[in-house]
Amino acid sequence: MNLRLRTIGRADLETLARIHARCFPEDAWEVAALAGVLAIAGAEARLAEDDGRPVGFLFASIVAEEAEILTFGVAPEARLQGIARALLADLYARAAALGANRVVLEVAADNSAALALYESEGFRTVGLRNGYYYRDRGPAIDAWLLRRMLV
Repeated sequence: MNLRLRTIGRADLETLARIHARCFPEDAWEVAALAGVLAIAGAEARLAEDDGRPVGFLFASIVAEEAEILTFGVAPEARLQGIARALLADLYARAAALGANRVVLEVAADNSAALALYESEGFRTVGLRNGYYYRDRGPAIDAWLLRRMLV
């Protein structure tokens, strides 16, 4: 693997929308939604490429003492290769350099793979949002609010 992380530009949004749809088939964000995320104060996004092929992304907002992961995914065929951990480590370093002391996020309560990753990365549960994620089929899913301290 020849992994490279770089800042996402508007020209990357169509590619990212395709990856997002593969990561989250029931809650895919289109180009307009991803562009809207980039318009949020303090927002930034990083793309992971393996030999030039887009394999993952992380959108975050870094404001004052807090970094918030807004959406984050690794293409299904590229999982379990350290890409998610590389994107998270990159965020921790970038957030700390900007003065943040914690990272927060919401994760669907039924996403056991993500929950295991976040727990292994030192995130702890700090709250619950009832019915936070709406899916095309079935009931709304709760979200765990997680936090990881950087200092």
